[in-house]
Amino acid sequence: MADNLSPQGYTVRAVQNAERTLMSRASEDIAQMMGVNEGIKKDVYTDTKGNKSIAIGFNLEDETNQPILDELGLDRDELKSGKRSLNDKEISAMYNYSFKRAANDLKKFDPDINTRPYSVQKALLDMSYNLGYTKLSKFVKMKEALQNNDYQKAADEMVDSLWYKQVGDRGPRTEKLMREASDFK
Repeated sequence: MADNLSPQGYTVRAVQNAERTLMSRASEDIAQMMGVNEGIKKDVYTDTKGNKSIAIGFNLEDETNQPILDELGLDRDELKSGKRSLNDKEISAMYNYSFKRAANDLKKFDPDINTRPYSVQKALLDMSYNLGYTKLSKFVKMKEALQNNDYQKAADEMVDSLWYKQVGDRGPRTEKLMREASDFK
């Protein structure tokens, strides 16, 4: 059956399909980065700060994560004790919850995030996912550099932080993303 769209209608549909494809690729790209940087665990583990965690960097000690546990019908103590493992659907739901939270935190930290180069968006989203808003907001000099679109200085501020020293290979990977933006000025 024909759509009977005008030429403009076909153009709009093509643009919308291209945007969906681009967003899908970006979502997959970011999910892959988070999987590498956080790891994917069906069973509880202790993170570098001593917190019981699970899934893709999901902090079981953080009481503000309770809504997704309730939604999934998961018992925090059962997970923390190691008596219960997660299935793929639960891991995905926890990741989506954490991702949305990180994206919202990032918008508070940097209201201009949507205008920044993709590599900067990825770097900052990674930091927001890992740190949360409270800790990310302490990167005052990095934020100043961002406001000046000085991505080299922002990367320097990342390197000159305790976070960078604590996160192992994640730090240099995230720093590299920030520095890539300077290549396109």
